This record gives sequence, C-alpha cells and structure tokens, in this order.
Amino acid sequence: MGVGAYAWTIYDQSTGELSKTYKSLGGETDVISATKPMTILLMGVDTGSGSREDTWAGNSDSMILLSVNPTTKKTVMMSLERDILTKFKDKDGETVEAKLNSAYASGGAKLAISTIQEMMNIHIDRYVLINMKGLVQLVDAVGGITVNNTFDFPISIEENEPEYTAKIEPGVQKINGDQALVYARMRYQDPEGDYGRQKRQREVIKKVVEKVLSLNSVSHYQAILKAVSSNMQTNIELTSGSIPQLLGYKDAFRRIDSQQLRGEDATLSDGGSYQIVTRDHLLEMQNILRKSLGLSTLSKLETNAVLYDEIDGSGGPSTSSSAGYSSSLSDATDTETTYSNNTYSYSTPASTSQGNTITSPSSVDQTATATPTGQEQSTTTGTEAQ
Repeated sequence: MGVGAYAWTIYDQSTGELSKTYKSLGGETDVISATKPMTILLMGVDTGSGSREDTWAGNSDSMILLSVNPTTKKTVMMSLERDILTKFKDKDGETVEAKLNSAYASGGAKLAISTIQEMMNIHIDRYVLINMKGLVQLVDAVGGITVNNTFDFPISIEENEPEYTAKIEPGVQKINGDQALVYARMRYQDPEGDYGRQKRQREVIKKVVEKVLSLNSVSHYQAILKAVSSNMQTNIELTSGSIPQLLGYKDAFRRIDSQQLRGEDATLSDGGSYQIVTRDHLLEMQNILRKSLGLSTLSKLETNAVLYDEIDGSGGPSTSSSAGYSSSLSDATDTETTYSNNTYSYSTPASTSQGNTITSPSSVDQTATATPTGQEQSTTTGTEAQ
C-alpha cells in the first residue's frame, strides 16, 4: 500500500476520533505542508486520572519543547523546568511574576505557548496537550514500553497519592500505562527531585515514539488515535492531506537529543520555592534550539524569564527583584515581537514591579557568571542504543 493510500485508510477510518483532538488556537503556519523544520510544545496536565476530575483545568506540570528537523533527521527534546520564575499577563490582564507552569492554569494553552515563546525567544509551530488518563491510554495502546528503573527500590507514589497503586521494580522492566504514569510522576524519592522526574518523562516519550515508529499496520494507528482522542488536544491537523506530510518527519524522531533547561534554587518573600535561570544557560538553550532548526545563533539574550545573574547580590543574599533584574519585558508599554523562525508575531506584556524579595541558598554562586550545576549532557536515542 502506498503512503497516500495508507494515510487515507488511517484517516478515513478514524475521522470521528481525530475530530475530537483538534483545537486550533488561530494563526497556525503552513510549516507542516512545506515539511520544514518545526517546533512542537508537549504539555502534560495534572488532571484526568484517579480522583482528579477529567477536565483540562490544572497546571502544565510537564512541558517539553521539541524542534524537529526533517532535513538533518534529528529532534531536540528539551524539558522546561516547571518552577522557573517568569512574567506573563494573567487572565485579568495583569502582569505577574509566577512559575512557568501556572501560565497554562491562568490562560490555557494559548497563554502557556506565548509565555514559553518569549522565554525561549522562538516561535512554537504546534502544541500537543495530554492529561494523565491520556498518557495511560497511550502507553497501553502501543502495547506497553520498556524502561530502566536505575534505583535500588521500587518506584511508587502511593504514599503521597494513594489512588495510584502501581509499582515499577528495579532494573529493566516492561510497564503498562498505569505504571508509566507512576514512573513519570515520582519525584519525592528521587535525589534529583523534579529534574529526575523530567528525565523519566523524556524516557517515557522516547519509548512511546520508538513503539509508534515500529508500527506498520493501520489497525495499530487507529487504536492509538481512539485511545487518546478524549484525552488529548492539539493543533496538528490530521487529514488525508496532512498525514503523508507528517510522515515526512518520521525519520527525524529516530535521533533524539535530550536537553534540560535548568534553574537555580531561590525562595521569594512569599515563601515559595522557585527556579531562577542564569543568563548564560538560557542563551545556550535558546541557541541549541535555533541550531537544530537551521537558524543563526544569538549573542544577546531576550527573554521574559527572571534572570538569576541579574539579581543584585552586593547587599547580601536578599535583594529586591524589582530593581535587581531586567528582561525583555522591561519596557513600560507593550511591544511587538517577531520571531526569526517564523512570521508569527504577538504583543508582549508590559512589565510591572512586584517588589518580591529573593533569598538564595548560600551554596549558590551569585556572580553574573553563575553556571547551573549538574547540567545534563545531551544524548542520542530513538532506535539507537540508550
């Protein structure tokens, strides 16, 4: 069966399921029809399973930015730490300083996307939103995945979330959807905390991608689409015309470069714990994405993130954040931003002074050349050795 006929069969027999997943945010580009390098934001929402209501309300507790290049046949998968302190306009139009994951809770996928676009200074072409039940269904639909629990104890979250009773024993294990959810959510037992959890989330995604790439029957794809149709939203349109174009990106997912956007621990005067990014690290991550898309790199950082190395530490570890940092939101009025990887533009919110006090741990270097500790090395995965 040719690619076109194969795509039509998938589409024709799955039209009802596909229509449930599509949700346009407006302004989508034609990047897919041209089979150009593109960016996709994956967001996992902490609803839709166990005692949590099956809705799309909640925080985007998992955010992974993909740059997919069909020319180089390579994908960069970059986790974005959910507790990064950033600035955005909330649903009332007020500019707030808040954790990155709260942008989705405040304004849905559209605000989450615009906030991350400005933080990473790059246009996001498409998004995929999936809730917890969707993850369970997706893993089950591909027949389970094989992961490696590197801890010397079973992974479990039942102590903190009693409704989740699945466990993953140490070592290489084939796991089902319920186990995959637990594997991707555990953090309290992990010495790396949320960063360790994000590593496992990327592992789960890579393993799912491997299974999907290995499928060769229409029935398998139909089962996957049916499984996630009620628990996934995306503005990737799946039609008889677009499916062959999407298959043009298939080889790019066989080589996945894993990256992690990190921050430094800090506590605000509100008592909350945040991650504050450094200038050098954020610029490096922005340029990794740009290189992967075939774009020129930048020498100057533009972002809406609160920058750790622009906090004035001369008076001690506690300083006024309203005077101690600057970002691309420092103008008194809204500005228009156009990203060089696309013609898409949007208005950035005006900055307001929040007057927060940031208290940083004494173990963290407060100089302007601060470098995040434990930066993850990139790895190539996919169908290659893990």
